[in-house]
Amino acid sequence: MMRELNYGTGAVVRIDVPETAVLANCSAPRGEPIDDPVAAVAAALLDPLDFPPISQATVPGDQIVLAVDRAVPQAEAVVAGVVHALLEGNAQPSDLMIVTTDPDASRLTALLAEEVRAQIGVATHDPQATDAIGFLANSQEGKQIRFHRSLLEADVVLPIGTLRLDEGLSYFGINACLFPTFSDRETIDRFRSPGTTGTEVHQRRRAEEAEEAAWLLGSQFTLHVTPGPGDSILHVLAGDARSVAKRGRALCEAAWRHQSQTRAELVIASIEGGTEHQTWDNFSRALFSASRAVRDGGAIVLCTEIGCSPGPALQQLKGEADDEQLIHALKRERSDDAMAAALLVTERLRARVYLLSNLSRDDVEELGIGYVGSADDVQRLSRQFESCILLGNAQHAMLATADH
Repeated sequence: MMRELNYGTGAVVRIDVPETAVLANCSAPRGEPIDDPVAAVAAALLDPLDFPPISQATVPGDQIVLAVDRAVPQAEAVVAGVVHALLEGNAQPSDLMIVTTDPDASRLTALLAEEVRAQIGVATHDPQATDAIGFLANSQEGKQIRFHRSLLEADVVLPIGTLRLDEGLSYFGINACLFPTFSDRETIDRFRSPGTTGTEVHQRRRAEEAEEAAWLLGSQFTLHVTPGPGDSILHVLAGDARSVAKRGRALCEAAWRHQSQTRAELVIASIEGGTEHQTWDNFSRALFSASRAVRDGGAIVLCTEIGCSPGPALQQLKGEADDEQLIHALKRERSDDAMAAALLVTERLRARVYLLSNLSRDDVEELGIGYVGSADDVQRLSRQFESCILLGNAQHAMLATADH
């Protein structure tokens, strides 16, 4: 029976294996993507969860900063919906500013009228630009809480982020789209350190720190989306941060949690979406999810269109150090791809890992993983195993099995 798994921007892997070999076909989430995200965002802001409508939460002259995480799907449409709702209330375009971690910050205003776009400030947050980052307070742990100065100086900060499953790799809760996202390099590195990230204790502690930072900043209102396949959106939630987190958790569970009686010899996982989704961060999340579904000694195939070169942490995998030495060294690594490198070294000890991407054979094989050149190669590879699981959009999905 033919099964299909989408990856990248419209690419498809077709798997033709016996029906009994497919233990779980998790190629898509449950739910239908929103047709008009601009309208959905505006509607959510008019009827938020446990909070007054956004027009009642601001007064004329308030300086309002939209803090937009770069991982938000259809970010241009989400920003347009927020701006339209604010302008229909008490705000003027000159009252608004957008701060994002996206290097191409200007794209976020692409759907706004030119006269509106010209008056809205737009900035890309650089965690290394110390002059653009200010001190807010010390946390209960005695660590400095720092934010981009525009957030400290704003009358209203509106965080805009993406909801994920709680046990997803390096997910520190709903407030993480503010902190450490818009903090300094030292703080971001501390949150993403492979030496501690991934443990339940670490994730809980860092989530509590993020919540404390958001509270000290005075941020109570938030807007988050539940991601759909590719660059789509399933739900838009706005309102009190804790209420959004509670409702969002249930929606993510309903959409993205899958079940299988047992793990499989082969897991074929994909990352859908354009360049903004084809990142080493999403590689890490997809590999983490796939690793929970594969048997020891099995194989994982990641179907992606990743084209960005391996960073300094992944480059360390090209040396002659053995895996135990690498694991020890990567615990101290602080580069953006440190988690990808650390997870890859760990997982390739218990399963064979293959990568379909836009990288060259040399780039892939130097990472100590198998090169897959085409979707047809995935098809041929699948015939070598007696059981398989398909996991679409694995950067969002999680599969629970009775034997794990």
